[in-house]
Amino acid sequence: QDRMGESFGSILKNGMGLLLPLVLCSLALCCGARSPPGPPGPPPRLVPRRCNDSDVLAVAGFALQDINRDRKDGYVLSLNRVNDAWEQREQGGPGSLFYLTLDVLETGCHVLSKKAWKDCEVRPLHESVYGQCKVIFYHDRPRRVLYLPAYNCTLRPGSKDKTHIMCPDCPFPISTESSNVMEAVTESLAKYNNESTSKQYSLVKVTRASTQWVVGPAYSVEYLVKESPCIKSQAGSCSFPSSDSEPVGLCTGSLVRTDLILPDRILTYAEKLVTVTCYLFETQAPTPGGENSAVNQEPENLPK
Repeated sequence: QDRMGESFGSILKNGMGLLLPLVLCSLALCCGARSPPGPPGPPPRLVPRRCNDSDVLAVAGFALQDINRDRKDGYVLSLNRVNDAWEQREQGGPGSLFYLTLDVLETGCHVLSKKAWKDCEVRPLHESVYGQCKVIFYHDRPRRVLYLPAYNCTLRPGSKDKTHIMCPDCPFPISTESSNVMEAVTESLAKYNNESTSKQYSLVKVTRASTQWVVGPAYSVEYLVKESPCIKSQAGSCSFPSSDSEPVGLCTGSLVRTDLILPDRILTYAEKLVTVTCYLFETQAPTPGGENSAVNQEPENLPK
């Protein structure tokens, strides 16, 4: 994991203070703007901003939206608070470059769902994942230009010890490669396919797993699935999609083992209770860029 202790002051000392002119030059080239050459002026001054200012919060929301849109793996991040904010105003223009440190929380929505972070619920305490995103974001409100040239996010799970003290009976995370986890995935996906009236699905990747004691050992799993070209009636006569098929949904499943009580004996943990729910992602049609919009340009990561 990347270190997050670097301040924006040290970033500027390493050359990031030249980023605003570079961003403005790239935007000018994109828009076909031309200006006569002139002597370079002093670099724009970096101004501290209050973290709860409405425009700072708005920029933080736009930045987090673009971060979630750019990420291809993991879960949608939600804004907890703006931890630090600086603004570098464009000389002779209405635009500004914002340097933000955002405290973020992981939600239950996968980034492939393309859901807005405001529409996703933050994970409960026992599943919490939190962290920070260092963001550089250009905002030109009059020209409606939003541009995310750089960001770097670092996440970590909540403390297991603290969670256990506060909630000793809550589930706790386990390895996604556990044999019990794979059994829960296999059983729950089989249940979903059996109950499906047409399409069939196969596993892409297990994304989360946890366990707890209910009436016996219980395992909860989250995993991505891809669509099979087969329909249910063809399940035994067609091939599964290639390994590079795109995930089409996120499933949450559980497996609970209980005692099986027979007339003459009790079989310990012999019975399985399986549940499953799958959220299928909506097909994302390409959206044209907005007026003078640079929001769809490829972001980069901050230098380490």
